[in-house]
Amino acid sequence: MGNVPPVPTPRFARIASGALVAGGIVLLLASGGSAEGWVNSLRCIGQSDAQAIDAQLAEAGSPLAGQGPTFVREGLANDIDPRALVAIAAQETMLMTYGPAQAINNPFGLGPGIAFATPAEAIAMAARTLGRYAGDGLVTLPQIGSRWAPVGASNDPQGLNGGWPAGVSAFFSTLGGDPYRPVQASAQDPAPSCAPAGATAAAPASYVMTQPQVIPAVTPTDGPGVVVVWGGQAPVIGGSTMADGADPRTGQPAVLEGFAFPIAAPKGSPISYQPAGDRPVVITSAPGAMVVAPIAGTLRIAAGRAAAAGVGFWVDGPGRDRVGMSPLASYEPGIAEGASVVAGQPLGRATGSTGVTWQRDGVALGIQPMLAATRPSD
Repeated sequence: MGNVPPVPTPRFARIASGALVAGGIVLLLASGGSAEGWVNSLRCIGQSDAQAIDAQLAEAGSPLAGQGPTFVREGLANDIDPRALVAIAAQETMLMTYGPAQAINNPFGLGPGIAFATPAEAIAMAARTLGRYAGDGLVTLPQIGSRWAPVGASNDPQGLNGGWPAGVSAFFSTLGGDPYRPVQASAQDPAPSCAPAGATAAAPASYVMTQPQVIPAVTPTDGPGVVVVWGGQAPVIGGSTMADGADPRTGQPAVLEGFAFPIAAPKGSPISYQPAGDRPVVITSAPGAMVVAPIAGTLRIAAGRAAAAGVGFWVDGPGRDRVGMSPLASYEPGIAEGASVVAGQPLGRATGSTGVTWQRDGVALGIQPMLAATRPSD
């Protein structure tokens, strides 16, 4: 009987320099290019929409283009949401646009350094690996990250693995997955409301040119971003709980003095969001829209449970409040741990789905009423 090859232990793919350090996720520049291009190709899609996965991979310039059916087939065969596989490839190797990953057909950091004959073989291995993880009780992204990209691993000298759950969560959410649930296909919504039928699918013969965007990306001709500052209108809350947006001490509507709406999109550019209780509210905007500091304070990279829930960084105010935001597509110069910011100051560019959460006195608070009092959802 021949030798049985060892089961590969996934790891964080060590990508070269140029890291954007704010936000708990490491977006890197490959070959002098910008991380924004491939990030902006990701949009909300249905769980088994292989055509839409292919269209987004092609738009990103990913060597994985054409593997949409493989992501769907291998994912569903192992009860893994195909979008979770795409999200891991985005976090690990920028959808395999990172050169060394291309050389070994390994978009997931499987290894260390495992070479595959084709990307399809790597996708199958990643799906089977996540299936085995589920057998060990590792089903959520934080649980998976503890083995896939463990903090303190010998091949992670810069400690970047701590941002793995938040990074994958952000990409998974952008694709329409729910990072609060297990990544099993059976635990996820196969047709999220953010991806109506036909919204992301493209014509089979020429999807690269015809792929529509749910919200078109911001371009220079759209004009400058408009910062909207809360004008003092009392938020409308649905009850007296913190999830409703009530102050934990008084039960009255909570407000953030000096609050700036986190997305400064050009005039007329659509923005939408839905109530989420005391969980992060996801603001859908044009990819590339400017993201600004919602309050004045100090930037802190998220860690622990907050990072696992998709919070990339906090803006810690001087008093009782802190506002957390999901990782961005790119960051402005000087945006890093410990930087002081003022409300409305540009922080970076949006991926198209920006999570925002609020804590007062260390307790999660519904931020949707405050958002609506500043800028109602379209």
